[in-house]
Amino acid sequence: MKMFDLKGTVLALNNPNVVSLLNSIELYRGKTLSVQNLKKLDSLKNIARKSGAIASCYLGNVFLSEAQEKDLFEKGKPAETFTQHVVKGYVEALDLIDEVYKFQPFDRSFISTLHFYMYRGYNPEIGGNYKDTQNYIQEMMPDGSYRTIFVPAAPEEVAPLLDNLIYQFNLLASDEEVNKLVLIAAFMLDFMCIHPYNHGNGRLSRLILNFLLKKFGYLIDDYFSISYIIKQRIGEYIDAFEVSAKGWEDNDNDYSVYVSFVLRSILEAYRKLDYILEVNGMNGTAEEKIYKVVLDSATPITKQVVQNILYSTSPATIEKSLASLQKNGKIQLITKGRYSKYFRM
Repeated sequence: MKMFDLKGTVLALNNPNVVSLLNSIELYRGKTLSVQNLKKLDSLKNIARKSGAIASCYLGNVFLSEAQEKDLFEKGKPAETFTQHVVKGYVEALDLIDEVYKFQPFDRSFISTLHFYMYRGYNPEIGGNYKDTQNYIQEMMPDGSYRTIFVPAAPEEVAPLLDNLIYQFNLLASDEEVNKLVLIAAFMLDFMCIHPYNHGNGRLSRLILNFLLKKFGYLIDDYFSISYIIKQRIGEYIDAFEVSAKGWEDNDNDYSVYVSFVLRSILEAYRKLDYILEVNGMNGTAEEKIYKVVLDSATPITKQVVQNILYSTSPATIEKSLASLQKNGKIQLITKGRYSKYFRM
């Protein structure tokens, strides 16, 4: 059975790569403190909230069509399908975290509450109850088949393992020797290896990440979704988990690959936020800002991504500016249709 030594694990990760990532995170964290002074800040937060919920659910093989997204997020229609209920439940769990993170203790009960929120609109009996059968962490292959990546803890092991893990985490939360970001990332790997519920463990782990980051003063997920970053790097995420989970049950696993991936994702979210602050703070017209965004993109960029960066600029202005830039030969239209993409000349 797995025996946790969370402090030993975290201290052993004090290597140059991890220290460099931590220093960079703190640098960008300081640079982006001015986000609180942005105009239309709620618009930026709503974009992060929506993109985070959709991305996190996508990672759990819960997919919304474009029409379902609009019904749920723009038209405010009640959830009807299972997928809509799951995404809506995830958003409601995020809202709960926002309300309580400053005073809510981190315990097994709160984790179960978050799990319950994910399913309460569809079937409340699903949420909050530990697994009763062995589950498996699998990757869906291109042909639709599944590959087993890891066999988590058995159902009878869940309660003692999770209790011990949470107990050690809370002891270390006030330990000055322990870096809190490394502690959170190591906890996430252990939580995923326990896989305490029949379904929704990945989504739940990302809710826990949101909660714990806020608990320790890292509010990045409010402004740029870490789940969105992970979705963009899904292959790397799966590989990192598989490498770091190997040997977990025998206390012989290497946390460093997974922890480094989580830290890089946090850092990338801070960098994206810093870029948003830079572009929106530029002097110049909306068209000039849009031109910069297209020029700065290393790959063809969609109108939606431009809108997410220039969150306070109206969609009509962005569409008009993109057409003008294209007409004047400054940018090119790569693909047409619903998901049109633009690129520099």
